[in-house]
Amino acid sequence: MQPESQNRTTFLLMAVLLPPTLVITTYFILGKMYFSSMTTFGAASAVAFLIMSGIWILQGRLGWKMLRIYPSHRDTVKRVLLFSSMNLLIVILSVTIICWIFDLLSILDYRFTVKTWLRGLLAGAICTIVNQAVYETEASYRRIKISQLEAEQLKKAQLQTQFDSLKEQVNPHFLFNSLNSLSSLIATNPDKAEAFVEEMSRVYRYLLRSNEEQLTTLQKEMDFIESYNMLLQTRFGSGFQPVLQIEEKKKEWLLPPMTLQLLIENAVKHNIVDPDTPLVVQLYTQDEKLVVSNNLQKKNKAVASNKVGLSNIISKYKLLNYPEVEIKETTTEFIVVLPLIKNT
Repeated sequence: MQPESQNRTTFLLMAVLLPPTLVITTYFILGKMYFSSMTTFGAASAVAFLIMSGIWILQGRLGWKMLRIYPSHRDTVKRVLLFSSMNLLIVILSVTIICWIFDLLSILDYRFTVKTWLRGLLAGAICTIVNQAVYETEASYRRIKISQLEAEQLKKAQLQTQFDSLKEQVNPHFLFNSLNSLSSLIATNPDKAEAFVEEMSRVYRYLLRSNEEQLTTLQKEMDFIESYNMLLQTRFGSGFQPVLQIEEKKKEWLLPPMTLQLLIENAVKHNIVDPDTPLVVQLYTQDEKLVVSNNLQKKNKAVASNKVGLSNIISKYKLLNYPEVEIKETTTEFIVVLPLIKNT
């Protein structure tokens, strides 16, 4: 079903383009007799209008159907060729009906001839090509506006993701735990403390750069996640246990940046992380998807959450017109299935 805005556009273009199309086509069929008097002009125009308005609405619906089947700009040539072929068949049908009715009703003593029929086809074909060009131009303009709006929405979602990630990482609680871990390492293991600082700098560097692109490779995300996991393992010890099983051939596939960090952060935030009851976070590829799961051991005290992380991930996939993210929760496990995008 066409949206209201699409219906308004269709009828507006019909109001502008139908009258000249009607007059030109009818003139090519009837010749100068068409303008011999207001009575004959009105009678012939009325008959042509009844037929052509119905045909026009049919063409509009077909055009909308073509846009739904072939929405991408990459399909423009295929869509135009297919729609043009269908339109020419419709023109042949409509001109034939008009000529037949003019002959049947003896409008202006018109008699059906191949010559007048061909003249009508020529006029109808020319008008249809012009009208279709106008429709395609309007449709292209509308697609550009929609693409610009979606790009702005995607940019906003990316910035929100970066802001939320930085806000979570730079909050006093995180800094206290990180500095406390670092302080302990400096006293007991200086080499490990240096490695900790290096991984921490990598995490922040990736966070700051993550909004520069819509998609990143799984390899880059995994490199980042290894640094992020190292910080969490330093903080929680054996209480946090990541398990990474990524197929080598899938590492060049794409996904929105910061996706994995948001999911791991979500798991740590809502579950108990303790050496006695370790939180096991698994990341593994399955067909053309990446699965992120964790054992479910919710904290006794509910954690305040606005679910921004999951919402951002879902919004990004939606704005990029990619398959939906799947979220599943059982009594023992929380699972998120992310579609991977082939890097072409």
